[in-house]
Amino acid sequence: MRFLVSFVVVFIGFLFGTIAIEVEANEGNQLIIINKRTNQLAFFENGNLVRTFKVATGRSQDLTPEGTFQIVNKIKNRPYYKENIPGGDPKNPLGDRWLGLNARGTYGTTYAIHGNANPASIGTYASSGCVRMYDEEVRWLFDQIDIYATVYITNTSKSFEAIAASKDYVTYSEIKSVTVNKESPQPENTTITVSTNKATSVDSLYKFLVHNGTDWEMVQDFSHSNKLKWIPTKDGTYRIKAQIKSSVSDKAYDDEKEIQFDIYVPANIKIISSNLEGPLPTNSSISFSTETNNSTNHIQYSVFDGDTWRILQEYSDTGAFSWNPTKPGDYKVKVQTRHHLSNQEADEEKELTFTIFEPAILEAISTDVASPQQLSSSIAIVGASNNDDQNLFKVLVHDGDKWLTIQEFKRGPIVSWKPETSGDYKLKIQAKHSLSKAEYDSELVMDYFIYEPAILQALQVNGKGLQKNLHHFMLNASTNMMKGVEYRFSVYDGSDWVELQDYSPNSTLNWTPTQPGFYKIKVETKHALSGKIYDDSEEIPVLVYNSSLLMMPAVLTPRPRKKMKDVLTIKGLPRRSNRKKYRSTE
Repeated sequence: MRFLVSFVVVFIGFLFGTIAIEVEANEGNQLIIINKRTNQLAFFENGNLVRTFKVATGRSQDLTPEGTFQIVNKIKNRPYYKENIPGGDPKNPLGDRWLGLNARGTYGTTYAIHGNANPASIGTYASSGCVRMYDEEVRWLFDQIDIYATVYITNTSKSFEAIAASKDYVTYSEIKSVTVNKESPQPENTTITVSTNKATSVDSLYKFLVHNGTDWEMVQDFSHSNKLKWIPTKDGTYRIKAQIKSSVSDKAYDDEKEIQFDIYVPANIKIISSNLEGPLPTNSSISFSTETNNSTNHIQYSVFDGDTWRILQEYSDTGAFSWNPTKPGDYKVKVQTRHHLSNQEADEEKELTFTIFEPAILEAISTDVASPQQLSSSIAIVGASNNDDQNLFKVLVHDGDKWLTIQEFKRGPIVSWKPETSGDYKLKIQAKHSLSKAEYDSELVMDYFIYEPAILQALQVNGKGLQKNLHHFMLNASTNMMKGVEYRFSVYDGSDWVELQDYSPNSTLNWTPTQPGFYKIKVETKHALSGKIYDDSEEIPVLVYNSSLLMMPAVLTPRPRKKMKDVLTIKGLPRRSNRKKYRSTE
């Protein structure tokens, strides 16, 4: 503690200015060391190296005295008597502060620590024996130093702390910084190295303590090791304290510094679930749910499409996520989790694989022959889809009562179908991708009609034996079906075929020959939906004598037909395409 011993103010009136002399007592806890070898000045207080400065000393080694001295006076604005420069003048080589030393039999009047008018000389050997400082720095020292403080001037390669120790000045250690090799926060069970850097070169001892939130625990007692390897096993916010003291210190510690460090439990994935399992069709809505060991963990979702990773959902505290893949391919979905304090890319990650396919889409259903077709026709049912080489096809036929499968799912979109009964049918093709787990991906249906071809069973003609000329005849044809049948009647008059009736549902026809001769009467029949010229036909020969008509035979017997021995064969009959229209008597 500083205390005032005496205070003397002497005013001397000079032309050049005023001298003020202040005298204070020193408790002995301050020390100034000047090392001429390095041209540096060190200021110690309370055992600590407070500050160092660059100085200028004598132009030769003998000019600045060496030894132990005291500050015996402190003068502001001391005149430079040699050249009559008043105190405070910018040209005054003594500056505006003077700390006089009792060196070489003088008492603060010849040797001193003072300012200067030539800042470029600082750090060099330039003075006549005094110790020069920068003006602003000597002002700071002037305000700090006590009267009678010890000043030791030497020329050595030792450190200031070693010099102080050699003069029995007990120096204390000071912590410059406390650092860690890994940035806070870190996961539990991480090895963390705590390093203490001191501000002085004093031989020092180091101690480390850790506060776990409840108590301080010493983890390393005072030793020469300035490092601590610390492995926290529990999460929490810790305080790490480093203490330092010099090896000769009589204190519990000279200095201490404290830092805070957060330890967390790394996030880990307990459960990953999805509402759907692959393989799946495109545009499937796949929902993921991830559960971790801590509700404060953050979760991120990414997908790999075979080329690049793409983040689908940035880290968030939401564990649910929905993904709708729009393109087919083999994908990887990555789930990453980390504690909200973690500075790692991820504490843990897991991957799920998904095969996404494009579902089968039927674009058309067709047949090789258009509807309708007659019974026993061979019909190819054809399906066209978006990806025939990967799709499977199922073909079904509805006969008006039930669906019948004629091909189970397999590759190949063409199936042959031969209907066994006539009627209205529905043809269906279902398609699905070979990876699809659905009953089918798409289907198309078309209508198809199968008809039974008309078969002549009888052709009846009224009248028997010889008949008068111009006899009126009624022709009556019958087939295997009652409905949906059409008939066409024609007669051959010996030179041309004459159509008596074009296709019509009428199965009877009245015909009256106009002259005698040999005739052929033909009936053609077909189903109304038939695309053929006719399904079946029969002819009968007729002979007309004068006024009578001889008809052989009068009745067309049902099939199978027998060769008629009494039929008149007429050679050289013209082709059917040459038939002429002949008006019926109807």
